[in-house]
Amino acid sequence: MTERVYVSTIDNETYIVNSKDMDLAKRDKILAAALDVFVRYGYKRVTMNDIAEAAGISRPALYLVFESKEDIFKGVYEHWVKGTLNEIEARIGQLKTPEEKLRAAFELWTVLPFERMRTSSEVAELLECTFGFAQDSVDQGYRSFEKIIVPVLKSHSKFQSSKPKVSAEKTAHVLSGAVRGFKIIAKDVSEIRSLIKDLLILLLDE
Repeated sequence: MTERVYVSTIDNETYIVNSKDMDLAKRDKILAAALDVFVRYGYKRVTMNDIAEAAGISRPALYLVFESKEDIFKGVYEHWVKGTLNEIEARIGQLKTPEEKLRAAFELWTVLPFERMRTSSEVAELLECTFGFAQDSVDQGYRSFEKIIVPVLKSHSKFQSSKPKVSAEKTAHVLSGAVRGFKIIAKDVSEIRSLIKDLLILLLDE
């Protein structure tokens, strides 16, 4: 079956796109707009109409892509996870030492989102929603993050022996679990960055 193509104009530039690419582009645009709205106003106060207006589409058009506000919120988190993990992989590929790679990974995965969340007066509500109906997505996101840092840990001299005391996989799980807690107890960005730095020293110091 031949896939349909459309002519799309963005910022005065004309593109030929297929239906699948158009759907993905529309979805990404909605999720980016929804993220800004949720951070600004929280979850409960935001309506589907608010999200539609922010995305520059009609409310009926929004419902053709997402069934509910909850569906959008979950999609926002999953979209962020995918983009951040891609950014982490690209960043650590530019660095040399395991320590540099791990610091960069946690900066992108933990510190920067923590900083952005702190700018929102609705942070408590957003966290409640995230751990409420997006818990499965959160858990999957952390598992995916762990898979990225396992090879980095294995390249560290501490894991070069045939039988390290704690495997790289378990260490990655400890690290990801710890930073989830750091997000709760840290008072500001400098504290969470310091906690992560000390944690890496504790786990990797030989």
